Amino acid sequence: MRRLAALLAAVLVLAGCSTEIAGTADVPAPGTGPVVSKYDLQQRLVGAMPTDPELAQLGLHWLQEPLPFIESQNSRYKFIYDCPDHLPSDVAIQAAEYATATSGNFDHGTYLYLTTASYRGPTGPTAVAQGRALSGCIQLPGATKVAVPPLVGADEQAAFCGDSIDSFGFNRVCVLLLGRQNAAMVAAYSVSDKNPAVPPAQMETDLPRVGQMLATALTRA
Repeated sequence: MRRLAALLAAVLVLAGCSTEIAGTADVPAPGTGPVVSKYDLQQRLVGAMPTDPELAQLGLHWLQEPLPFIESQNSRYKFIYDCPDHLPSDVAIQAAEYATATSGNFDHGTYLYLTTASYRGPTGPTAVAQGRALSGCIQLPGATKVAVPPLVGADEQAAFCGDSIDSFGFNRVCVLLLGRQNAAMVAAYSVSDKNPAVPPAQMETDLPRVGQMLATALTRA
């Protein structure tokens, strides 16, 4: 599971992250409206994370509650960290939050790694389209695009699934990309073959339900 956790973290925008409290520097709001503080943007992104009741419907709870990604000179915003280069839309990211949910059984459960990003202007769907063109930059054996029905609340979406095999066993991992207006989300959803509640063979059947929960959350950004 340690190897899997490291692999999943690579698809998120977490490199060089910090848990310090975000600053309150003002950033331009989409369009020509008034400036919005970085704090307010991050609070919107926290609100775009699933709620405790939403997670509970999937048998999950927070392992790490939402935290802000702190951009620095050596750690720039990157929507999909595992992509070899920045997406063109990454320059429009103005805030990001990340979090991890789990079913609570170490090495035997389900994990959901989430990152939400706020953009200058309606760039969320563009970011997803750019990520989709690169197959989500998912680097797993046998990774393929997975069809997910249109999710209410998402203007753009994409899903890719692959397998991870290590000394802890077999894991099925799916990466979901969701975009709506000026926000986007990347999620890595992992299920172990040791989890009797959600066997990997049934995971993709459950993926639309996970995706719809995340798309609903994204409407709150």
